Amino acid sequence: MGTVLSIEGDRFLINGKLTYSEIEHCPEKYHGLLMNARFIQGIFNDSLEPERFCRFGRHFDPEENTRELIKALPQWYAQGLRCFTAGFQGGEPCYTINSMTIDNNPFSADGRRMDGAYLRRMKDVILAADQLGMIVIVSLFYGPQSRFLKDDRAVMEGVKTAANWLRDEHFTNVILEVANEHDIEAYKIHPILYNDSGIAELIEIAKRESGGLPVGCSSTGAYFSPEITRASDVVLIHGNNMSRQIFYNQICQVKAEAGNKPVLCNEDSQALSNMQVALDNGVS
Repeated sequence: MGTVLSIEGDRFLINGKLTYSEIEHCPEKYHGLLMNARFIQGIFNDSLEPERFCRFGRHFDPEENTRELIKALPQWYAQGLRCFTAGFQGGEPCYTINSMTIDNNPFSADGRRMDGAYLRRMKDVILAADQLGMIVIVSLFYGPQSRFLKDDRAVMEGVKTAANWLRDEHFTNVILEVANEHDIEAYKIHPILYNDSGIAELIEIAKRESGGLPVGCSSTGAYFSPEITRASDVVLIHGNNMSRQIFYNQICQVKAEAGNKPVLCNEDSQALSNMQVALDNGVS
């Protein structure tokens, strides 16, 4: 692997150097941050009605969808992006299609197997990022799609299966996100995903089974869990539906608990003013 992520205190390093330190005139206070974007549907597919995604005169092809993301990555890198999130179960197709009518899930019902096509697409994304010097936040579970795992034991097995795959591929440019916004209603069918103590347990499983990859888990913007913060290597937060002041207050609360750990926001609305609040307060 050509890109190796490491963490020193609350700062990120790529190949032993603080991020952005290679950019002339970049203020030193930004060195070690990991500016990122949400490309959550980068390996998306739908086994129920894929024809719904044939848009603008084009036939939907999950492989082409992934190739188009990979093709765009150099442009994103050139603009300073060093990290992005891609999800095994994707995310919400906002304002278009009900997530409960989509089957975008690579996990078997017992969590012990994963669909090979999803794994190949994720591998392609991670390797493309590796060639550029980028980090991928690999998100395992998304609320409505988690319904395909039969119980909490299956969720635990799913974490183990995915983490073992990441370990066996020897990826060095990955952060593992156990679940996207674990506290949303759809996760209630799996207490281990919905409850803070369950997420803390899954984080420990992911750390162990991945061979030591950095692990975290996000919550909705207004939700804060000291237990999950303590368990995480990287504290993942969301800023959706927050004013700048409320987002600032959230950052202060999280950083007080996180101590000397990096805090990274990997989802927000299109309110770019929140990004400046994050930058000013040492949050990626």
